[in-house]
Amino acid sequence: MKEYVIPEDKGRLLFYTGLNLVLMILLMAASIFSYAVSWYLVTFLCITGLWFVIKTMFKYGKKLLKNVPVCELKRNEIIIHSLPGKARTLTYKQIKEVKLLRGRASLKFFFSGKGVDHPSGWYYVGVVYPFQKGRLDEVEKNVTECLRKHGISINVVTKK
Repeated sequence: MKEYVIPEDKGRLLFYTGLNLVLMILLMAASIFSYAVSWYLVTFLCITGLWFVIKTMFKYGKKLLKNVPVCELKRNEIIIHSLPGKARTLTYKQIKEVKLLRGRASLKFFFSGKGVDHPSGWYYVGVVYPFQKGRLDEVEKNVTECLRKHGISINVVTKK
């Protein structure tokens, strides 16, 4: 059973996918042109940039099409989908401390505890809503409420 699911901003994912598509087309044209005039170093750099742009475009497009949430707060655990690779799972009993960094268009949650295997000792969950800034208050309220229900307090840091 899910207590609360933090969804991705579909507008942001669509915008980033489209922006990377346009950048891909521009890099393809630039690499073709630079190859035609024998600027091989520029061609190599354009093709290298093209690889990174395509990789990023597919990452955002996959999140958009598969409807992957940022994070799921379930009855006994938290599942973090925003980290690279497979989803990470933390039970509420494993969590020692939670910090929240509030920005203008984002909420950044940092989870610390026994199950965290990152070298910094924290898992990062970034809720970035550049096109839905009004929903950040709702997300913050629901996550805080859910964590307090499980006996976890949040240290809130407001970014200026």
